[in-house]
Amino acid sequence: MKLLLENWREYLNEITTLDSELKQGFAEAIEDSQFWTLPNAEDDVDIGNHPDEMETPASEALRIALNEKAQELDTDLYFIVTVSNVHVLSKDDPHGGYPSNWMSHGMYQGPQSGHHVIWIELRPLGDDYEISELNPSELIKKISRTINHEMVHYKQLKKQAESKGISEEDAWQQMIDDPAQLPQTSDRTDYLSRHPEVDAYAHEAAEELIDKYGGRRALQLIKQRDSDVVGVLADYREVFKDDRETMKKFLKKLYSQIMSKEQ
Repeated sequence: MKLLLENWREYLNEITTLDSELKQGFAEAIEDSQFWTLPNAEDDVDIGNHPDEMETPASEALRIALNEKAQELDTDLYFIVTVSNVHVLSKDDPHGGYPSNWMSHGMYQGPQSGHHVIWIELRPLGDDYEISELNPSELIKKISRTINHEMVHYKQLKKQAESKGISEEDAWQQMIDDPAQLPQTSDRTDYLSRHPEVDAYAHEAAEELIDKYGGRRALQLIKQRDSDVVGVLADYREVFKDDRETMKKFLKKLYSQIMSKEQ
């Protein structure tokens, strides 16, 4: 372990880390909202806080809780939480989300009107959904990891603005115009290989692995190509099984993220 610590330190400046106060604060806000006890079925989807945003009572409660916490923590973050009835969560969910993954997707949307916007979209529950089968703890962790992933992008943007000596709005425009950072196609391999996503997904994977296996075991598993893991690490292994260079970059950041969280 001593050798691992020494090797890790040289890579620390290559990863984006998050303040534990922010991560813990938003995780507590999700839990305290108890949003999963409120209606979130297809029939509950209606126009929400903005004409272009569809909400349910559940997503509204989550949005309010997150934004209250963002203000309490004195951040410039603002959360949008919507519900799309395009992908309903039912027992035969092909993505394996049933019953405790209500997430559709998350996205950092950059600086807007003095705030940095993080958009979270939930899936509505199908007619066959059994609320008694929900594990609220797993649901909280999934949403929390998604928010943390998007906050990595938020930190990346702020770092770029500071290092270039430009406004955050200008840095955001440069970021979205740069194909080396954001892909210009919908190809998933292209998307996952971009530096900002490698950084953010390494953070997300580290949280997944530590939560399930603990830090020491997680470090062992990432070195075993045939280890039986699920989630982000398994996804990267499948997508980049023939691209050793990209996989090496991801694993180096994943390793550093695990070590940073174990300190």
